[in-house]
Amino acid sequence: MIAAIAGVYFTLRDQKENSAPEKTAVPLSKVQIDGQKIAEQSSQPEKIQPAKEEKSASQIPEKFLLDIPFYSQAPLSRWDPFHEDMCEEASILNAAYYLLDKKPSKEEYEKELQKIQEAEKKEIGEWKSTTVAQIKKLSDIYFEGKIKSKIIDNPDIEDIEAEVAADHPVIAPLAGRDIGNPNFTPPGPVYHMLVIKGYDTRNFITNDVGTRKGNSYIYKKEVIMKNLHDWDEKDIHLGEKRILVLYK
Repeated sequence: MIAAIAGVYFTLRDQKENSAPEKTAVPLSKVQIDGQKIAEQSSQPEKIQPAKEEKSASQIPEKFLLDIPFYSQAPLSRWDPFHEDMCEEASILNAAYYLLDKKPSKEEYEKELQKIQEAEKKEIGEWKSTTVAQIKKLSDIYFEGKIKSKIIDNPDIEDIEAEVAADHPVIAPLAGRDIGNPNFTPPGPVYHMLVIKGYDTRNFITNDVGTRKGNSYIYKKEVIMKNLHDWDEKDIHLGEKRILVLYK
């Protein structure tokens, strides 16, 4: 008899629950009623995010060198007023020949210098002392669709190394009389450009187009960084620190 009564009870209860409408409100909990927060021990330890994400370890090789062919700004050894002011254009061509996998003769390179100077006079107007922005514009026009370029402001040593290691020649504008190259005719150029094509732990390896002895010419990193200056007609030492990077 007890079992029969229990069966009837549970049957009636199930029918009532199945026929009840869906609840649309949730009863307030004890925490909401009392206004208290109940601390519960988590089954897993809390994951704490660092306040500032740590910089990942550098993947830049310790040493690197691009096989950039060398041509001075006076390939036929004529150091006349024209060639003495061609370091910017010569640096572009050194880097471009590498990216385009070209190795012209000195005579062909001389003709290319003449052509790029004509393009510079047409597109920019000035050609004797040109800023990094002007040289970028010249490169973008002269090698349109073939070579890309970018300017990096206030680069550090790692910025330069990263670009070189990425197969990107770096063109550096400098206070030429302060970099200490003994091959320059004294007192040396006020403003100078060269190509950084490699580095090791202490040095930058360059194509210094300002001398016939500039193939893989080595400068201490601190010398380049200290004297890195864009053109400033009032005082080269007031020029901003920036570089031009060429890439495909």
